[in-house]
Order: sequence, then C-alpha cells, then structure tokens
Amino acid sequence: MNGMQAQSTPRRIAFSFPATPASISDVRHLIVSEARTLPFTPQEIEDIELAISEAFTNLVQHAQGYRIRGVCEVSDRQLEIRFEVDPALAMHLHRKALPSATAYSGRGIPLLHLLIPTIEICRHENGSAELRLVKPVSNRTV
Repeated sequence: MNGMQAQSTPRRIAFSFPATPASISDVRHLIVSEARTLPFTPQEIEDIELAISEAFTNLVQHAQGYRIRGVCEVSDRQLEIRFEVDPALAMHLHRKALPSATAYSGRGIPLLHLLIPTIEICRHENGSAELRLVKPVSNRTV
C-alpha cells in the first residue's frame, strides 16, 4: 500500500436518552465502551469519562426537552461526540476561564476544555446547535 495504512470506515452510533440525572451513567457507559475500542491510555479514558459526565450533566440541567440526542463516532484517528444543544445554552459554551472560587456555577465548560482538545459549538442554519467534543488518538510509538 505504498507505506500508507488503509483507514477503516468510522463507526457511528446515534443515541437518545431521557434528559434526567439517571441517564448520565447510561450515556457515559455507552461512550466509554466505544472509547475503549481505541488505543487510549487509562488516563485518557478517565478524562473522556469525566468530560462526558460533565457535558451531559450540563445538558440535563439546562434541557428544554424530554430527550438529549447525539452521535458518537469512532474512527482510527479519533473519538467524536456530538450532543444536540438548545440554542439558548449554546451561547454560554464558549467560556474557557474558571469563575471565582465563590461562584455558584460555571466550572463545567472550562473543565471540558482541560479534558478534551476540541470543544466546539456548531450552529446550523435551521437554528439548532451541537456541542462537539473530539479526542484524537495519540500517535505513540510502541
């Protein structure tokens, strides 16, 4: 193959969970089980687990609907998770700085930026928005 490796087709898992605290562990288990199919270190798996818990908790807290929908896509190069986001919540997801120590909330999004290299809000022409988290597989040599 002229020194190039063939890439497999990404695996795409669509999900929909009730917007309740009880669903947090369900979505976390689904995504972490997919992450474990990639060569992430145990520390990277823990970071993914914490990031998914934090993101979904925020979505549950601010959910305007009965379900939270998303997609988990696994490829040779990365794990990508996209959550549908209420457009009103999307405008708050750009924060990277931590609030003051006495602030009641506001630490979730800055935490996500520490755990996952790519955190984006994708706004669509129809008014909807997605929270996109991408964790690339490191290019480690064994």
